[in-house]
Amino acid sequence: MKNPFKLYPIRTVFFFAVVSLIVLLLTLFVLVSYKVSVAEMQKNTSFYQQNLLGKINEQISMQKQSVEQVTIAMSRNEDLQDYLQSENDPYESLRAISEINTSFFNTMFSIPIIDTVDVYVEDPPVRYQEGPIRYFPFDHYESIEWMQPLKNADSAWLEQHVISSPQGDISVVSFARKVYKRNGTAAGIIVVNTKTDRFLRLMDGEVDSRHRLLVDAKHNIITYNGSGDALASLKVFDQLSEEDKINTNVNGSARQDETLVVWSKLVNSEWILIEVTPWEDIISGSVKLAQLLLLISGITIVVTVFLTYYLSRQFTRPIEDLLRSMNDFSLNEHEPKLPAGYRNEFGALFRGYFNLNTRIKGLYTNLEEEYQEKKKAELAALQANINPHFLYNTLDQLNWMAIEEGQEKISRVLELMGRMFRIGLSKGETFITLKEELTHLESYLQIQQIRLEGGLHYQIFIPEKYVHYYIPKLTLQPFIENAVIHGFRGQEKAVIAIKIHDAGNSLCIVIQDNGIGFSKETAVEKRTADGGYGIKNVEDRLLAYFGSSSSITIDSKPGAGTTVFIKIPKKSRK
Repeated sequence: MKNPFKLYPIRTVFFFAVVSLIVLLLTLFVLVSYKVSVAEMQKNTSFYQQNLLGKINEQISMQKQSVEQVTIAMSRNEDLQDYLQSENDPYESLRAISEINTSFFNTMFSIPIIDTVDVYVEDPPVRYQEGPIRYFPFDHYESIEWMQPLKNADSAWLEQHVISSPQGDISVVSFARKVYKRNGTAAGIIVVNTKTDRFLRLMDGEVDSRHRLLVDAKHNIITYNGSGDALASLKVFDQLSEEDKINTNVNGSARQDETLVVWSKLVNSEWILIEVTPWEDIISGSVKLAQLLLLISGITIVVTVFLTYYLSRQFTRPIEDLLRSMNDFSLNEHEPKLPAGYRNEFGALFRGYFNLNTRIKGLYTNLEEEYQEKKKAELAALQANINPHFLYNTLDQLNWMAIEEGQEKISRVLELMGRMFRIGLSKGETFITLKEELTHLESYLQIQQIRLEGGLHYQIFIPEKYVHYYIPKLTLQPFIENAVIHGFRGQEKAVIAIKIHDAGNSLCIVIQDNGIGFSKETAVEKRTADGGYGIKNVEDRLLAYFGSSSSITIDSKPGAGTTVFIKIPKKSRK
């Protein structure tokens, strides 16, 4: 993947990087806030509902126990037992029923939750099938659906059902208990009916979409409140139980599908009080919080976009100004057009560019001056080349004249000088082979031999493998010329030896003579009187061509001759 910092403008990268970072952080903030808020809402709702169900639990348990205790007292009523045990005449039966009703009335009035009492006996009085205390045949209960839980039990709470009353049909929750004779035979049933709204008052305080259910051990609904389908809410609780996700023997809460289920088991009872709340009610506050955070985040992002755009322009405008100034650079422009007032890194960058601009113009001026000087030098060199060619042609003509006059020595000198001029010209080349340099040097030595009439002897020991290397032309001749002119004064026999040996990546040329030598304090002439190249000139040229890789060392003592060591890097090509 390519680095965007190398592909796109800095302003674009900076803008999108900052905006993306802010969007990412705000998104994470909203999501985390929403998750934490939902978790806290679930926790707080469960805690609140658990406490509320606990209080309702206590009240229902008290009322439930009161009803159960009343049925025990009723089942043990002496008048009822006598009525069930004996076969009285109609008058006695009516009197017994009257006593039973009086006792039951007193009990009902002492417990307001009781609405009516149904008594099932084998021979019920016909006249008492209406009113708060009613009598029905004992064997009828088996055909009543809502009394089926009593078939295999001595007592049971019956699910919510509808009964007839003087006020019309009413919804009740009933507790039924079998009444046994003294011999242990079931002879009757007492059913205490409590209006459903009495339990609903205890379970009051619901939200419209919330359900509170009171179920028995088998999860049969005893009563419920709230709008909607109570069976659907009970189904959610049943799913939790079947999947073993909850323990209904202890109070607790759990999330199932899109609901929160909180339950509380009644004290000393198998009844369970359940509250089922839609999940959307739980998270409604969190959703509002998330919406508010999203609104704030949106406003923050818009502000960030404008602020980032403004900052990116402020940061990149100086760079753009610098680039524009660089693109508009002209040598004819006096000063670059750059913004002023920057005292930070941009200011340092502008000052650096200004100094660089000034330096470039100065260098250009120097180069222009050098170019003009070079043009003058080239013209001078062309003019100078005319003179050697003229001299070379003139020497050739003089040579033929000397031959015609029989002047062999003069002819030989002229021939050697012509050879020297030809090598000196070298078609304008700066470097020549060592072989050509030695030919030039030997021509000079032969001229000096003719001049000194045998007083000069020379030896050249150059292996053939070195003659193809290139060296600057006229490197050796100034040292030989200096020895001939200054080194052999007063000597009858002068000897010069030239040797060469390998020095790794360099050649070491040794020039040795048996002249008078000189002390270290004696200055060596830099240029000969006849205008030839001096030793100083050679040193300067070697330093210019090779730098510190080349060197010239002169070892001389008065009366012991002079030895010159010239070190030149090997150069196989021009």
